[in-house]
Amino acid sequence: MMLVAAGASVKGPAHEQDGSPNQDAVSVHGCGRGRFIAVADGLGSRCLSHIGSRRAVELARELMLDRSNPVCSADAPVRLSQRWREAFFGGYNDYETTCLWAWVDGRGQGLVGQAGDGLALIRSQGRFRILTAQKDGFGNQTTTLAQADVKGAASSDVMLSLPGDGVLLMTDGISDDLIPEQLEPFFNAIYRRQQRSNKRRMRRWLESELQQWSTPRHGDDKTIASIFRMD
Repeated sequence: MMLVAAGASVKGPAHEQDGSPNQDAVSVHGCGRGRFIAVADGLGSRCLSHIGSRRAVELARELMLDRSNPVCSADAPVRLSQRWREAFFGGYNDYETTCLWAWVDGRGQGLVGQAGDGLALIRSQGRFRILTAQKDGFGNQTTTLAQADVKGAASSDVMLSLPGDGVLLMTDGISDDLIPEQLEPFFNAIYRRQQRSNKRRMRRWLESELQQWSTPRHGDDKTIASIFRMD
């Protein structure tokens, strides 16, 4: 069985114009035959959220790959939230971020989690589904990793047993521009591109696609990452 993972993050034009840092972060790593991915979106209203998002994906990787204290899907969001808050000694308000992550081992078994906004798409055992719950209330209401113990969190076990099974994570700079009818075709398009690309070419293609994004929220930073089973 072959698993592949790829990801990319680009600064939105609004941040390019004002010289602000990319407030999103991405992590793509292999560990043995397994693969880990994470994306995070720092809140634009927080002055150090670009640091918070980078720390979030780092801590997600550490948590998922810690074999001395294995995590399950049910407790992953709360444990990650606790670690992230502790990393800033309780003074995390200026670092607020969302975070989505996935870890799949060499047998295709794994978990997916989400704390805060963004979108997680899954095809497990040939069945496509959306992990992310539909937003309630106004579109500008944002939940974060800091709140994962009380709201805005979701998690699930996955089994990538068939070619084309996988996990696709994205921040809301992308997901807010996709309508429900587009989600599975979008997932399939990323998989088909991955079939004919290595990790480096896939990252470059993703970066190019995100830089040319031409929808109403084009000003946002945009980040995406995927794991697919290829055979």
